Amino acid sequence: MREAVLVDHAAAQGRAPGRGREFRAERRLSVDPRQPVLVERSRPASPCVGTCAIDEASGLCVGCARTRDEIAAWGGADEAFRRRVWAALASRAAASGLAARRLSWRGAELLDEVERRFSDASGVFVVGVYGAVAEVLREPGEAYEARRRGLFLTLRTRRAALRVEAPDYLTAFEMTRPSGPPLVALAAPAGRVGPPGPGALTALGPDHDALLARDAGGARFDVGLGRSAARFSIRCSASLAARIGAHCGAPWPECLERIRAAVVEESPVRVVEAPRLRAEVDAAIPPPDGASPEGPYTHLLPGLVAQGFDAPPTLALPKGYVLSALFHPA
Repeated sequence: MREAVLVDHAAAQGRAPGRGREFRAERRLSVDPRQPVLVERSRPASPCVGTCAIDEASGLCVGCARTRDEIAAWGGADEAFRRRVWAALASRAAASGLAARRLSWRGAELLDEVERRFSDASGVFVVGVYGAVAEVLREPGEAYEARRRGLFLTLRTRRAALRVEAPDYLTAFEMTRPSGPPLVALAAPAGRVGPPGPGALTALGPDHDALLARDAGGARFDVGLGRSAARFSIRCSASLAARIGAHCGAPWPECLERIRAAVVEESPVRVVEAPRLRAEVDAAIPPPDGASPEGPYTHLLPGLVAQGFDAPPTLALPKGYVLSALFHPA
């Protein structure tokens, strides 16, 4: 059973859309003021992560930490029963030493959790594959904008932006680690992930989906990672596009060597796309021997990309899922 939440946007009428909008430090919901938006809030998802075996000593599933009776009853259980079970799983998982625990967030609730972490400036969202990532964060006190449209959420500062779409299959996992607070992984089933991107520098045409204002609508080039879990691209000014375009067709990572000097000189907007997510960073690119800047930035390291990991090798994501983003608490 689903709870339909009607969001009233009458108060948003009269706001000027498009570029040049004022940035404010408070949360702001901005949609088309001409019509309300119906947002469906789903009942809690199943805790199952696909690792199904009962530990005889504890009586709990080694994958989800439910009991046999809870698993058997789940399909016909009401929402109150499911929420009680979900509430008990955190302590059970900790006691059992589970590396990954599925969280109940789905749809609008998942977007709420993402927005809360961003607005609280409580950590970093990392989008991409091992060695080719964008790190999106908000510094404490930094002005930001939040826009919600149905199951799409866009979060934006002047230096970085993150857009998340939350269909029911986008799943959140709590990932324990030897030290520090748990990470939160957003992941999609492998069957929902598209085909690999190009394996050479490729012109993608005008970027009509730009999140940041700089060179919005400008030419975008995929650097050619050839991966299905993420695509790394560059949005360019007309002058940079002319310099980069001459090297289209050069394979990865050879293309990076050909365009590196021009890209470092201009530091264009970098765009990283993962299943149901898009991240953009507009920050200076340091020279090869320089340090990464404070705040949002990107990494594009061929040696790490060559290892072929979609997620960090120490991350024990449940089998059958592809990482979309990883949240590192501050």
